[in-house]
Amino acid sequence: VPGNYNFAVQVQDSNSCTGSKSFNLVIACNVTITITPTTLTPTVAASYSQQLSASGGQSAYTYTVLSGALPAGLTLSSGGLISGTPTSHSTANFTVQVTDANGCPGTQVYTVTPSCPTITVSPTSLPNGTVATSYSTQTISASGANGSYTFAVTSGSLPAGLSLNSANGQITGAPTSSTAQTFTITATDSSGCTGSQSYTATPS
Repeated sequence: VPGNYNFAVQVQDSNSCTGSKSFNLVIACNVTITITPTTLTPTVAASYSQQLSASGGQSAYTYTVLSGALPAGLTLSSGGLISGTPTSHSTANFTVQVTDANGCPGTQVYTVTPSCPTITVSPTSLPNGTVATSYSTQTISASGANGSYTFAVTSGSLPAGLSLNSANGQITGAPTSSTAQTFTITATDSSGCTGSQSYTATPS
């Protein structure tokens, strides 16, 4: 077992006279323990399971998070299993340490950004509408991820007179111009993942 050990040795001769000396004994690890895999690839809102393994030391191995934190929704077991369902697209930086049966350590640094699922925005086209006539309410919807979505026009602009409800995706109003407009609506889920759809509308 590695560590610093302090002890004293005493000697006694045939006349019962004694002498002693203190010692410090350092037991060092002479092995390099590696952890694999070196990269992790979870996806937001998808169940994830990855078993870490170690080599170079004496089994059995014990795993801990030495610093930082795993992506939200994931945990590390003492047996080296990373599991759970990521709930955020945010980048996580953390270091995993493994300790072998002799107490010798090895570490692996990870930088993990859970990938986003494919988010589909529907419908793929919108009616043109008629100037000065109430627009038939259209609802933009999204699918492919978990949780609720918010909606926004991220490029271009809606035809004049129309507006988008960011909470429920409804487009309402009455066009005031026949000018053609090309615009993109983006849906963002609760994890920060996005999907977009481009539209062109020319009110008559």
